Amino acid sequence: MARGAEKSEFSFPACWEDSKVMQIRFATFRPRHLSIEDYDTKMKFWKDLVTQYLKFWGRVTFSLRDLQLNFMRGDQLPACLDTVISEMHQQKQIRPRAEYDNDPANTWTGWLMNSLVKRPLSWSWLKIKHSVVSEDVEASTLVEWIHLGVLNDICELMIKKLLPENRGKRFHFDAFKSLCDVHHIRIHTEKDIFACLISLHVRQLVGLEFKTEKQTRSIHLIKIPFKETDDLVINETDHAVHNLQITQADLLKQLENLEDEIKANDEKARQYIKENKRQMAKTYLRKRHLVEKNHERRSIALHNIESLLSSVDEAQNSGVVLDAYKIGSSTLQKVLSDSGLKYDSVDEVLADVRETLEQHREVQDVLSNSTVDPTASQEDDQLENELRELCGETATVPQKSNAAASNNNERFEVVISDQEMIEMLANLEVEDGSVSVSSTRTLKQVQKS
Repeated sequence: MARGAEKSEFSFPACWEDSKVMQIRFATFRPRHLSIEDYDTKMKFWKDLVTQYLKFWGRVTFSLRDLQLNFMRGDQLPACLDTVISEMHQQKQIRPRAEYDNDPANTWTGWLMNSLVKRPLSWSWLKIKHSVVSEDVEASTLVEWIHLGVLNDICELMIKKLLPENRGKRFHFDAFKSLCDVHHIRIHTEKDIFACLISLHVRQLVGLEFKTEKQTRSIHLIKIPFKETDDLVINETDHAVHNLQITQADLLKQLENLEDEIKANDEKARQYIKENKRQMAKTYLRKRHLVEKNHERRSIALHNIESLLSSVDEAQNSGVVLDAYKIGSSTLQKVLSDSGLKYDSVDEVLADVRETLEQHREVQDVLSNSTVDPTASQEDDQLENELRELCGETATVPQKSNAAASNNNERFEVVISDQEMIEMLANLEVEDGSVSVSSTRTLKQVQKS
């Protein structure tokens, strides 16, 4: 992309159009002790601008020459960026790319090795070299750097958008690059993708397989694990699955091409029929039949490959379910052990519960079968009689009757004569028509007798 097009898309600060202000910003830094506030303001301006620019274009790697060209105003190059890069390096916001490749984890051991072994040797050589010849300014401007903040932001985008949707898959480097474009993750060059993948590999999020061609080391295969505990080493099984996926993609393309060829033969046959060239039309129909048979064979092969891939995915899912069973079983055993829920202890507790319930029922039965003291009932009757006498009531309930009433088991026999029964029947009121004539005659005969 042209530098002018990049500038038109990236939003520079408002002061960028102020030539007077930018002339000061483009000039080299004066010693900080002369004006601490001006120095810090200018340094913050350039550090923020460099970070925003690299983040906007997805540039993880950069050089001093890249920044000078991209921040050029007319014919004027910023003369202060070397100081800005030095300051960012001291604050560990950026790292040389060569140093990052040797220690992508940014560990203390890597820093120590670079500080005590590699850097002193290089510094000694530079001192000897500079004492003999002048400093190679052009070479220093081409040194590549890694911006750690931009690197981390792009890696987080990959972790959020790309990795969850492609678990258990393998990709070539070019396929992974296309995947970033599909998920709208802006990355400037392949070197930036390389740095991001190295960072993800160090975090144990992806597995990488490298290849060396023409003394250049590059990433050949990328493995996204199905789950976090999967082995990240790319083995023969991974290669086999990856080859199946590649074959599947190739067959899909072949089927698309064959379908296009079938349509083209149909069009040719129709055209020759319109021109009354039936032999030529038959030729293209025969060709169409051959292409259809080829299409059928490719379809069967694609179906078989898809079945194999489906079986592999099913096996992986079954492994996940089995692991879940194991975790659940061990967790349940631990909970039972910690809470003391064993067969013997539970059986003893339930036996105690049953014994306690039986004792409670026995107590309830004893309380329900207990009799009331008869002297208390007689005393209550005497008190009732005294209350009636005080109220002027002379009638009292006979003791015999009370005794008979209190005894529900005794039965009284009532004797009624025939004459009393006839009189009671005569006094009954009966609705008209509810008694038959024969019943009335019978009643009169009984009365006469």
